[in-house]
Amino acid sequence: MSSHLRITGPHQQNRRAAWEDTAPAGVTLVSDCHSRLRGIYSGTNTLLLQLVPIVYEKDPELVHTHATEILYVAPELNGLIAADVFRPIPAEVYQEHQRFLARAYSTVRPLLLAHGLTNFLKKCAALPSLGHLNCYFENVHAADELDRQFLAILVRRVDPAGLTVGLGTTDEPLPEVLATALDRYTRPVSAAPLKEQDTGHELARASAALRAAWARAFVDSDGTSDVPLELAAYEAAEADERQQWHDRRAELLERRNDFGLRLGAVPYHRAHGRSAATLGAAAYTAATEYVTDVGYYEAAVRIGDLGRALVDRATQIRDHRSLFLDQDIPLLALRRTDEARRVYRELRAFSSEPGVQAHAAYGMAMLYVRYYPAEQRDYTEAKAWINNALALARTLPEVGLRAHLTAFEQNGLALVEYRLGHFDEAIRLETEAMELLDGQPGPHRYELYLRRALLSFNRAQVYTTVGRYDDAVADLTSVIDLFPEESDGYLERGNAHRRAGRVREALADYDRAIARNPPPEAYYNRAGLLSELGREQEALADYDTVLDLDPDHVDTLVNRAGIHYDRDDHGAARRDVEYGLTLAPDNAQLLCTLGLLDMADGRTEAAAQALTRAIEHDFTLAAAWVNRAVLAFGNGDTDSAIDDLTQALALGEDPTIRYNRAVAHQHRQHWQQAIDDFTGALLMDRSNAEEILADRAACHRALGRIDEAQRDLDDARSLTR
Repeated sequence: MSSHLRITGPHQQNRRAAWEDTAPAGVTLVSDCHSRLRGIYSGTNTLLLQLVPIVYEKDPELVHTHATEILYVAPELNGLIAADVFRPIPAEVYQEHQRFLARAYSTVRPLLLAHGLTNFLKKCAALPSLGHLNCYFENVHAADELDRQFLAILVRRVDPAGLTVGLGTTDEPLPEVLATALDRYTRPVSAAPLKEQDTGHELARASAALRAAWARAFVDSDGTSDVPLELAAYEAAEADERQQWHDRRAELLERRNDFGLRLGAVPYHRAHGRSAATLGAAAYTAATEYVTDVGYYEAAVRIGDLGRALVDRATQIRDHRSLFLDQDIPLLALRRTDEARRVYRELRAFSSEPGVQAHAAYGMAMLYVRYYPAEQRDYTEAKAWINNALALARTLPEVGLRAHLTAFEQNGLALVEYRLGHFDEAIRLETEAMELLDGQPGPHRYELYLRRALLSFNRAQVYTTVGRYDDAVADLTSVIDLFPEESDGYLERGNAHRRAGRVREALADYDRAIARNPPPEAYYNRAGLLSELGREQEALADYDTVLDLDPDHVDTLVNRAGIHYDRDDHGAARRDVEYGLTLAPDNAQLLCTLGLLDMADGRTEAAAQALTRAIEHDFTLAAAWVNRAVLAFGNGDTDSAIDDLTQALALGEDPTIRYNRAVAHQHRQHWQQAIDDFTGALLMDRSNAEEILADRAACHRALGRIDEAQRDLDDARSLTR
């Protein structure tokens, strides 16, 4: 049986040999994941640089379909992939375009890229002309956050029968997500270590030229070599000599037209060269700006820290302004709020510039309104900070920049007002901000244009909240016109159509979103709508996709289990429920479904326990009260059934629940209470009027009300004519 392979051993050379001995026959592509090489996506980028040109010759449409994720991870391929894949965007707006997307959708973008690339590789593996595909990733233990995320998804989702993944790593512990994936989806293979050497003895007996050659080999590996003699020779060399080698290597790499090297190897060498405080800091500043702009936030913190360590804060901060001014962006996205707060304090202390002070004040407002845990949020404090930011923005002398920042701060104030429930004020602020940006001249016009799109997106969400669905759709359509290849506008517009009851339009927008590598939410929302329409098989397919993308999506497990239960596939329902409860043991909906499954299996005691736990964790879950009542009634405990049905009705009127309570009252000979409930059920829903009238007639007869009983029976008979 085929499997993905995890090759473990202390040295690259022997891991590679073990891979070659065990890998199946086929096309083999080898990539090095060491983050020193390309900073981010070293392994994934290298794989794409090899694979995409091959696939492009065989099936260019396949490459076009996945162009967005390919170019985000391997921008070096921009010249290969036809420009007409994307809606034309002026060159001047490209960086602002990336920043807009990163800020708006940063929390899911790396995950979407990983899944999109996995889909691309699965399709590549299915190409008959390509044959079996082997992808070997070396130095996985030294991979960056993005490579690790991609590899964990790749080995989980790709069938090794068509594409075999090999991963070379030392035996040092890996981060949890990747380690779990490798333990579950790969077969371990041990690589023999290199023959032991006395490196000290070998160095002592080697010539100076040979020692220098070994040391330079370490430098030329961009600091990734694990050959003991090379590392020992490098560490034994004079510091000045090492710096010269690093400078020469940096100069060589800078002459190459290879963007990825400027995110990894070039900054590494400049930081170890003779001008670390200037050229090294500058290289890390440029790399940090890029990864921040495209939303790779864990990498932005890691690379930014390397750069900030080279800067003399007393004299150089102004020369590397973005390295310090924008370090809050990734910290906020990663919810590292204490660190972000310290950054804002440092910025307020370091600079008296209005723009810097406004930036820090805006960030403090966002902490209180968005990023702090619920118990720490303080909307009044947020409003105080954002008003300060707005006042500072209005003092800026340059017209375009003043308009941009003022609109930006008003957008933040609109969010605060929205959270306070002041929806009309939030809409007014967003509208006023857009009017402020309209027609702004000067060098900031493209960023202002993009900012207006973000304001439209945010205003649309407020419109949806207050039921102004047509206005929401209009705003989202304007965003889609600007970014037709992005899924988010279609997804939100679909949500607005759905809230408005426009099912056909909602489904069409969900379909459009799904065609554009969306977040799992698009499949989840479409599945919910399909389920409401009774198209359960299609809904199940979408829920399956959500769980393929995110196996721990608890709400999807809840909904899929419910469909399986309704279709009498109790085995599948129980599997979803039991797995969901390992992730969320207190989830009331899962516990309720577990109770239903236990009831169906005749395990009444277990069912009662599950339903009681569901009620304990969510007192407002009417289904748990109702089903516990059904269980109690079946066990002869009619009084408990009545109590539970009464609790369910207190949560909201429902004709079926009221009818069930009427039956329970009738069983206990509470004739008047039964009559009242039968009457209430009839007033809400007459679809079962014949049966209800007959039951009510029996209660009237029990009370001696013969005329009322006869009227009910006559009415019931009239319904059958």
